[in-house]
Amino acid sequence: MRKFTSLLLLGFALGSFAQTPGGVSGRNVYDAFGRVAKAFYPTTEGNGSKSTFNKSFDNVSPTVTVYDVLDRATSVTLPDNSTTTTAYTVDNGSHALVTTVTDALHNVQATHTNGSGKTLKTIQKSGPDGEITTSFEYDGIQRLVRVTDTEGNVTTSTYDMGDRRTEVNHPASGITSFTYDALGNVLTKQTANLAKEGKFITYDYDYQRLTGINYPDHPENNVKYYYGGRNASQNRIGRLMLREDGTGAIEYFYGKMGEVTKTRRTMIVPNQAIATYVTQWTYDSHNRLLEMIYPDEEKITYSYNLGGQLEKVHGYKSYGYDYVSKIGYDKFEQRTYLKYCNGAETFYTYDPQRRRLQNLTVNSGGNTIMDNAYTYDAVSNVLSVVNGASVPQSGKAGGQMAHAYTYDALYRLVSATGTYTGADNKTASYTLAMGYDNMHRITSKRQILTQNNVQFNGTLNAGYDLSYTYGTDTGKKFQLANVKDVNYRTEETPSESENVNNNHAYEYDANGNLVYVNTSRTKKDGIADEKTAERKLKWDEENRLLSSDDNGFVTNYWYDADGERTVKTSGESDQVYVNSEFAGGRTNTAKFSLYVSPYLVANQGGRYTKHIYIGSQRVVSKIGDFDSYGSDPRRIQYAGSETDGLSVDYKVKYTQQLQVIKDNYATFAVPYNGEDNNDYVDGKGFCCNDGSLEAAQTRALARAAKNNFQEGDTYEKMQFYYHPDHLGSSSYITNLDGEVVQHIEYVPFGEVFIEERNNIWNTPYLFNAKEFDEETGLYYYGARYYDPRVSLWISTDILEEKNYGNSSYAYTYNPITFIDPIGTDTINISYVNKKWKIDAPIIADGNDVFNVANGDKKETYEFSQGEHGKRVNLLNLEIGETKDSYTLGVYHISGEADNGTGFYVAPGGEPSTKNGSGRRIPDGTYPIINPTAGSQWIKPGVGGNVSKRGIRFHYGGTNPRSWTEGCFVLSSGYSVNGNTIHYNADESKTASRNFDNALGAIGHFSYRPKSRTYNREGATFNAPIKHTLILKSRKK
Repeated sequence: MRKFTSLLLLGFALGSFAQTPGGVSGRNVYDAFGRVAKAFYPTTEGNGSKSTFNKSFDNVSPTVTVYDVLDRATSVTLPDNSTTTTAYTVDNGSHALVTTVTDALHNVQATHTNGSGKTLKTIQKSGPDGEITTSFEYDGIQRLVRVTDTEGNVTTSTYDMGDRRTEVNHPASGITSFTYDALGNVLTKQTANLAKEGKFITYDYDYQRLTGINYPDHPENNVKYYYGGRNASQNRIGRLMLREDGTGAIEYFYGKMGEVTKTRRTMIVPNQAIATYVTQWTYDSHNRLLEMIYPDEEKITYSYNLGGQLEKVHGYKSYGYDYVSKIGYDKFEQRTYLKYCNGAETFYTYDPQRRRLQNLTVNSGGNTIMDNAYTYDAVSNVLSVVNGASVPQSGKAGGQMAHAYTYDALYRLVSATGTYTGADNKTASYTLAMGYDNMHRITSKRQILTQNNVQFNGTLNAGYDLSYTYGTDTGKKFQLANVKDVNYRTEETPSESENVNNNHAYEYDANGNLVYVNTSRTKKDGIADEKTAERKLKWDEENRLLSSDDNGFVTNYWYDADGERTVKTSGESDQVYVNSEFAGGRTNTAKFSLYVSPYLVANQGGRYTKHIYIGSQRVVSKIGDFDSYGSDPRRIQYAGSETDGLSVDYKVKYTQQLQVIKDNYATFAVPYNGEDNNDYVDGKGFCCNDGSLEAAQTRALARAAKNNFQEGDTYEKMQFYYHPDHLGSSSYITNLDGEVVQHIEYVPFGEVFIEERNNIWNTPYLFNAKEFDEETGLYYYGARYYDPRVSLWISTDILEEKNYGNSSYAYTYNPITFIDPIGTDTINISYVNKKWKIDAPIIADGNDVFNVANGDKKETYEFSQGEHGKRVNLLNLEIGETKDSYTLGVYHISGEADNGTGFYVAPGGEPSTKNGSGRRIPDGTYPIINPTAGSQWIKPGVGGNVSKRGIRFHYGGTNPRSWTEGCFVLSSGYSVNGNTIHYNADESKTASRNFDNALGAIGHFSYRPKSRTYNREGATFNAPIKHTLILKSRKK
């Protein structure tokens, strides 16, 4: 199945918890065979009882597991009596092992595996058109070569003699091929688009260090990597010193432990200026972030409680502010309390049995603005969300909101309803009905909305009925062909005479990227207007959206080497079109957004927005202007300008990107009427009043704040605090006085249902806290762009070959419980050709695939290239008792606070005698959301039940020798009794961070378990990460 981030992993909700690897654990009761039969929640005790064993049990019913004679779990009953059962049989025809899982709502899924533990078939029993079956085929050495979904679509893979995948053929994105050098480095990559013209993306190396990426169509985006030599300063010996790409360059500075302490980033703002931004970080001995200095010179400090969890965030620039003055936690280390500088307080409560978010209350400005109550079914689908806060006073934003949801047997959202009541007789309601097929493609979407006195005094009725048709040719079956759109918007009672009948025709390129949408409208006389509206899209070699054209309104986009968007430019919307033909006006790039980092965004006219986080949750946005910024970004020393042996020609890059703008307009046959700005040194539009709308808005913001502060401190009051819902979506925004200045409600797939604004500043970070591009109506998620109206991505999933049996364009079929944080999420772990391999093909900074090969079996190891050809450093490996059996795994942290929580995974291997023969974890697919056969959730480094904390696949009692093949962690260089290889701390830390960054991590930290002398490395997320790990044994 498609892998999404679960917002209710093990009963925890997004934005509602913080977990740490060093907390308490509950008691377990074992059966006669040493298996965990009952797992209890933890209890609390006084500070003076550390040396006394606590015999008490928590008063909540335990999780009860029943096993068969082969130590396989046959039933798991959770504290609320929800039971999942598992049956094991043998298929008469294929002789495959059939594992049939029946969940708490009696829905069934079966998995067929062969004698090697390979999955041969998966069957979902409750599809709308019968069983949904996905079949898998392998070659003679057990490599997956063919996958056939329930509709007959086939994905194939081809390998060379070195066990490297040389070709993958997916029905949505066509053929992608790779070539390699003798060391296993990827030399070339060819997508279906490039194959048409015989072109390749090529990679350069210095031995196994990636030094360059070269693009055939857009060489202005080529990437160069520079590493510190033996005489390099700033602790840069052997480390990445500078990265150059089409957007400019970024220079790195390091501390003594290899941590990045400063970056200097010089960025090209096309047709505007060249600007440089410096950001600095300071860490403590546990690698926790203590201090961050923003490019505008504001200093942010972070404080932690005795448990190592984030407790306070303070900032100082002109004035001091406790942006987050207090964070509180319960015995499960879930967040229970959050207080902002403006006095707003958030309270979190959880149901005692499943630990799911039960209530989220926000008090601000002397009023309760959110009082969300949540209900769930037995498998944790959200059934309702009700905000029972009082209706605000006249003229105030906010109100009561109630949502209700229903699902089909595959837990896809099929219907939703919502009602809203606000001040001044504002009311609104919506209904939603969804249809899907067996491939989880959306077949229909019907949404009806009614508002009274919301946008104006009176009634608004609006709605649409979408019918989806997909391609029929090979390679087009996942792609939209047409969407029939019957919609209306009226102040009268809706009737058929008010309906507008549109048809949207879609075209995609060979890589599966959307390139054209033609909207035609059927007139009253029945004749179709063939060009009512057009959208054209242009993509680069890495499937990144370069530009869009909506009826002549062109928006341009630029990305760095990591694939992160750095610049967005567009005109000022004063073009005139007649019958879809340009008839006059300005077409230019005067309006821009410069994404310096997640912490700072600059805009035209000198305005900038600064974001402050706890972990990866944005809590405050501050607005500033050029005068309040600090050092002029146009005058700061360029990245790489004083680094020996380096020379970055920024003038050439600036000229190249200006030409890109003109090329984009030419591609769409839209006249470019902008004026070239060759004065990139001064860049007046970048900082000053150039008579544009954007500059005028900046001046208006300044005037709005001047009433309360002196001239030099104007912008210190422009602080806006976020109050998200369980999805992380911005629901309420409050100002420094605690007043609600923006209120947003959403329909399930991300469209705005209610929005109340103050017209001073409004956040663009809406659904899932992702940026909404008003130019296109799309959300930018990092890896892809999402269209909320049709509820689909506009390009393929970069992990599509892993998400068998699902549409590559589906956002998620349950948007109330899941999010897709960056557009892709899965992990594959295997041992092939004498190499352990963790496969996460996210081409970001090139460090995404981990391969580990054993050497001479004398504790020496070789670390080799990943199959995607980009270098990684190290991945921890724990030696078995015989020193030729290994345990490989991933340590992954999820949670809001800097200490998060994590999981260990010990894959099946060759069990040694002391590890308990026959007790190893079987090969197979293990979802991290439920304990599986014979396994127990264990607190990292502590032991005990962790249905509410970190995870370790574990057998037996507290004796470490009964653990399967030991356990491990991606860490920063540690050793345990000589049984774990001691790695270089800096390299190990880099590998750990790169892996987590590919999955969406922002913050990183290390911690020191009790009674240990080494640190472990982790990362922080804004939500639990739900993964499926495919574990495969080491074969001798």
